[in-house]
Amino acid sequence: MVQDNHWQQVDRPGEGQAVCFDLKASMRLPDGKAVELQEQGFLLCFQGELRAWRNHCPHAGSPLDWIPGQFFSDDGDALICHTHGARFQPLSGACLSGLCPRGLFPLEFEDQGDVVLVPVSLASYK
Repeated sequence: MVQDNHWQQVDRPGEGQAVCFDLKASMRLPDGKAVELQEQGFLLCFQGELRAWRNHCPHAGSPLDWIPGQFFSDDGDALICHTHGARFQPLSGACLSGLCPRGLFPLEFEDQGDVVLVPVSLASYK
């Protein structure tokens, strides 16, 4: 359910879990035409804290999850990129190991208890 044109609701994930959500994005081509793109974000719960990240590897540009919605390493201590195995700290998004020119791209969110508001598009909070 969309709260307004900038926010959408997602269910609060359980500890050590994540929920994915769609993000709209647009790109202007060299000829001036705008193209609408579909991106994805994810909201996770780690050590009782929520974080929202863009589902986008900062190195390869591919989605991080190896199975839709599966972001955590086997030990549950890090987020792992399925493309090349880079590891990221779940709360800060910092690169812990692997090929990463930067950490994860954070997304704003608003915790409302059982549900959480996340952006509808990448432009919602720029």
